[in-house]
Amino acid sequence: MNLERYTHLFELNNLSNDSNWKPLLEEKLQAAFLKPSHGHFPKWQSAVNQLSIANSTHCKFDTPIIEIGTRSDLTDQQHETILESLHALHPWRKGPFNFFGAHIDTEWRCDKKWQRIQNYLPSLKDKTILDVGCGNGYYMLRMLGDGAKNVIGVDPTLVFLAQYYGLVQCLDQNINAHLLPIAFEELPAQINQFDYVFSMGVLYHRRDPLEHLKRLLTHTLVGGSVLIETLVIDVEQSTQLIPQDRYAGMRNVWSVPSPSLVKSWLHESGYDNIQLHDIQTTQIEEQRATQWMQNYSLVNFLAPDDHNKTIEGHPAPTRAIFSARRPK
Repeated sequence: MNLERYTHLFELNNLSNDSNWKPLLEEKLQAAFLKPSHGHFPKWQSAVNQLSIANSTHCKFDTPIIEIGTRSDLTDQQHETILESLHALHPWRKGPFNFFGAHIDTEWRCDKKWQRIQNYLPSLKDKTILDVGCGNGYYMLRMLGDGAKNVIGVDPTLVFLAQYYGLVQCLDQNINAHLLPIAFEELPAQINQFDYVFSMGVLYHRRDPLEHLKRLLTHTLVGGSVLIETLVIDVEQSTQLIPQDRYAGMRNVWSVPSPSLVKSWLHESGYDNIQLHDIQTTQIEEQRATQWMQNYSLVNFLAPDDHNKTIEGHPAPTRAIFSARRPK
């Protein structure tokens, strides 16, 4: 996990009409690696180094369980080292993955959400995509599997960075997906040539949702599309729930809007062709604790006698998927 892994990214010329983005981004990345923001970073770096014993050309990014390598590529001792190193990167929240025969059964069954998105998402073939709040890159790899040309992910959580590069380092280092360990707000504004910008599970964590939506727009090509996946309250009126303390155990949920309010925010932020595609209450089969994520999960934050409510008495987590376009 160092700047060398971004050599291919800095060689790309289709992310901006302004070359100033390269020194600006390099400065941000240098700061992230020289002064890691988490005390466990050395442990995670060690795990990534141990995972480098695995090498394979086999990968499948277009299947619900992303496959990298096969069990036959490893000796028994190597397999044990791989398992130990993968568990050192706990908690695994997004997936699932099959890494050289190790099935990483993550907290979130992200394949279910991606299947819902695929039901209406136009072709990603040869598209350039920005994934904001990308986690450990599961969706980035699924985007490549659906034909995307280049994918850039942004997420400052260093364990997610370790998980991502721990998984993909065994493949060609020129894989066309790069995870930037910086906050979205630190992404240089000059990087603005994306056909699609995804923001999944981010909006309700923003104190100023309008500012977030406007910032997404600035990174989108004219005529390009933004996809928003967010918690909502499933009511018709334009309103929002503002938790006083926690929502489903989460401290940093500032607002849970209704679908009509999200549409209003998108319109006010400058988008057109605004559409609501899907709205579903999250099921405990889709988000749950596993041996790869042994902390509390969704069921622990629902009312024991009524799973239609959170333990705080709010409506249970319901998620909606919207798309909108930057006007031509």
